[in-house]
Amino acid sequence: MNNSILIAPLNDVQGLNSYPEFVSAMNEAYTMGVNLAKSRWGQDGPALVPGPNQFGICTPRKNDMANDVTDNTPSGSYRWTRSATATGWADLFRFTSRKDMIHAFVGFLFSNDVFRILQLRMELGSRLFPVWDLAAAKRYDKFAVIFRTDEMGSLVVDQSSRVLIRGYWETIGQVEVVPLGFELYRRSDMVNQET
Repeated sequence: MNNSILIAPLNDVQGLNSYPEFVSAMNEAYTMGVNLAKSRWGQDGPALVPGPNQFGICTPRKNDMANDVTDNTPSGSYRWTRSATATGWADLFRFTSRKDMIHAFVGFLFSNDVFRILQLRMELGSRLFPVWDLAAAKRYDKFAVIFRTDEMGSLVVDQSSRVLIRGYWETIGQVEVVPLGFELYRRSDMVNQET
């Protein structure tokens, strides 16, 4: 049994306070992320619509995690779909977090009816995590992987840090992998543009 992650049916994770391990992981990530942002930027926050001398918070944005950045403004569509034409290891996300942006991960949702990714591995900055086996998720149509911060520590990614998240594809096809967590940003123009 792998104690550093929890695998749960998607329906159990949805809804406020419906899955205590998810709520606990989100609260821990929030505290660690906000403390890091305050120490880095010397601002108050977070605020959904930050005022002067405040930093903001938003959901994870696909283009921020795809290194799709032109003139500091992400562009393109917001889809979390990944495709594989061969079995084996492939990147799910590979990016360097932008300056003035901090990412906090709590887990991932796998919202497809077909199970395709058998293993998951992550590198966050200089931290290399073990390979996690997701075979227990085969009994669910759709599932979530939740990281236990009490076992692993915070999964907060500092600004300008490298992120690599890979999956081992058991079968070819498409899968939707949605990160659970949030982003903290120093400047509103980083997130309030239509792309």
